[in-house]
Amino acid sequence: MFSEKDTGTKRLLELGIRQKLRRPLHWTHSFMVALCILSPTTCITGLYSQGLIYGGPVVLVWGWVCAGSLHTLAALSMSELSSAFPVSGGLYYWSFMLGGNHGPFVSWMVGWINLLGQVAIVAGTVYIFVEALAACLFLATRDINNNGYYPSSGMQLYIYAGMLAVSATVNSAPLKVLVRVAKIGAVWQVLGTFTMVGAMLALAPKQQKWVWVLTDFRSAGSYGLTSNVYTALVGLSGASWPLMGYDSVAHMMEETKSADTTAGKPMPYTLVASFVIGLVYLLALTLCIQDVQSITDPSGNLVNVNSVALILWDIFDARYGSGAGAVLLMLLPLGCSFFCALHTVTSASRMLYGFSRDRAVPFWWIWQKVDDQGVPVHAVWGITSAVFLLGLPMLGGTVAFDTSSSIATAGLCLAYALPIGFRIVFAHHSFEPGPFSLGRWSIPIAAVACIWLLFASAIFMLPQAFPVTGSNNNYTSTAVGSILLAALIAWLVSARHWFSGPRIDVDNSDAVNVKYWVTDPPRKDL
Repeated sequence: MFSEKDTGTKRLLELGIRQKLRRPLHWTHSFMVALCILSPTTCITGLYSQGLIYGGPVVLVWGWVCAGSLHTLAALSMSELSSAFPVSGGLYYWSFMLGGNHGPFVSWMVGWINLLGQVAIVAGTVYIFVEALAACLFLATRDINNNGYYPSSGMQLYIYAGMLAVSATVNSAPLKVLVRVAKIGAVWQVLGTFTMVGAMLALAPKQQKWVWVLTDFRSAGSYGLTSNVYTALVGLSGASWPLMGYDSVAHMMEETKSADTTAGKPMPYTLVASFVIGLVYLLALTLCIQDVQSITDPSGNLVNVNSVALILWDIFDARYGSGAGAVLLMLLPLGCSFFCALHTVTSASRMLYGFSRDRAVPFWWIWQKVDDQGVPVHAVWGITSAVFLLGLPMLGGTVAFDTSSSIATAGLCLAYALPIGFRIVFAHHSFEPGPFSLGRWSIPIAAVACIWLLFASAIFMLPQAFPVTGSNNNYTSTAVGSILLAALIAWLVSARHWFSGPRIDVDNSDAVNVKYWVTDPPRKDL
């Protein structure tokens, strides 16, 4: 009887989808997984120098406040959509339901943008783990001449592959194991970050003035940027990437108890928690900088070393005459990056599973399979294999990493914005919210969120140095444009003839009320 079923399972059947994944997660478990994925400590550690170089402290701090506030509005709007459509792979499914007569086409495009954005964000977070581990090794072996062991590109590739193998293995385990790991990871994100903040503030012999932290602007003339506004926009992009990935909650909807009724909690709560953690971490790092010049313009053997590691070294060196103890604090963001990389695979694999279930991905029959524990193991290893291939050029330099992180953010911002925009344009009057609704604020919040997400996607495509050369070019616009063009060509040549949107795998006797089967474009039965 439906009265005895989970409300999320019931709603899934109403949408024509039979429950295959197990549903053991409480919404707090989804929150913990999402907190590990956003992991502001991880992403700030990886991109801190970008904000410091492009605009300085004022852009770092106030850019974070701006991006955090606007992403929270986007999370609220997406939570409303996930409450109405609590389906794995969320965004492309929402696009189909809200796209009217264009449903299959927009679903196809959003699905591919989101999937490739997920792959890019996994690659970026694993690279940050590699960079953090390399920084720890360098700090542990650095001498007075700034010589120390820093892994070669080949060794970094081995570390990268090893982290992916660990992530895939953990994600292949029963979901209860992943939940336990997420609990440890969430505690590490909070306690580890605040422990590091407290230690920095206690040990730093010199602290910057608050007025400098909140108001100092630094031009990027050495990078050929002559406009302060343009410089601030490039710096603002560094505040957006650490807050991306909250769509992971939507991808785990089919594994969360009563997902439709609890949809309003995990996504916004994750954004608020990440915003607070990240703001405290940013302020502490900026307050405790001992030598701004050495961080923004490192030279010699330090040019490849993570900027946060250099800040920690300077703190210990100024306090004790040796920076060797910095490695102990650097282990904290290293742990954050470990849990972050591990759980981004969780989200991306669910996206691949959902999209494959609707036969939109090559070899879909492989990726849609689940094991006896209800885990999409094949999708897990498929994602990690794709991430490994994407990571090969990233290990050749920071430009490739910056481009990958930009692809992830630009692609995900676009994937977030489109279904929100479709809800405004095509389903302004026809959209029926689920248990979580923003009421009369739904359209205003959606409009602001959509504009912000499109703007954030655009600024990640800006060149970060002039004159533009092959070595400093931001290839994000080329990469995202190529993804859009390839998806469009695939649609025109082939997919428009067979992809009609999410597929129905239950008949009418299984569902209480399949509301969208008549009003939306027809979907092919399995």
